[in-house]
Order: sequence, then structure tokens, then C-alpha cells
Amino acid sequence: MQNAIDSAQIEDALLAVLLNDTVLQSICPDGVWWDVAGEAGGKPARRYVVVALLTHADEPVFGGRGAEDYTFLVKAVMLNASSVDSRAAAQRFDELLDDEVLTLPDYVFGAMFREQRIRYVETDAENPAIRWLHRGGHYRVQVGIPT
Repeated sequence: MQNAIDSAQIEDALLAVLLNDTVLQSICPDGVWWDVAGEAGGKPARRYVVVALLTHADEPVFGGRGAEDYTFLVKAVMLNASSVDSRAAAQRFDELLDDEVLTLPDYVFGAMFREQRIRYVETDAENPAIRWLHRGGHYRVQVGIPT
């Protein structure tokens, strides 16, 4: 394939935007995680961001790919937090990601926008006093591949 590019560049660029934002770090101090959170400072994460790839499609052209289309889940997860805190995180995602441009060395950036809003509460099965707030959205990233 003549235009094989490492698609991980898209993921890396998206994560870099979130990881390098000091406002988001203050709202979600336990970090930005891919798929599932780990430990933050030796303790289980309690206020963090999760990013996951939901869908991906290649647009084929003669000799390779002409474009790629991604949908990422970007959400704040907070243990027993106020809805104000999770709302602030979701608002920050929009400020950082909705209609913004990713810097990608091997792609032609197309668009990034929120496609769907996410908001729900997860209650612990054994202790209903333990509640995890989830808030954010599905963000779509569209890129072209130079020939």
C-alpha cells in the first residue's frame, strides 16, 4: 500500500490535547486514560478522563486509503462527585475538542466535532451509596491522507 500511515497518530494527537490542558487536569486530577483507568499516585483513580475508540472507517482509493473517519468516546468519570464537577469536565471537552484542529504530521486534517452527548450515573451493585458520574461525548475526527 503506497500511503500506509500509522493511524495511532490520531489517537496520540487527541490524547495530547487532553493530557496537556491544565484546566482539565484540575477538574480530573487522576489523569487521562485509554479505555480504562488505572491507579493515580498509588491509589485507584476517582476523578479521571477515559478515551476509547468506538468506531473507525477507512475510505479506500486506488492504491491505499484516501481518508479515515473515527468516533471516540471522551468522558469524565467521577466517584461521588457533584454534577457541577462533571458538567465542568464535559464543558472543557467541548472547548478543547469541538470544532478544533489536531496537529497531524502525515494527515490532512478534516474536522473534529461532538456527535453525541453522554451523561449517566453508575451505582455500585453492592453499595448504592457509591455512585460514579459519567459525562462527556462521542467526538468524531475526520482526516484525509495525502497521495
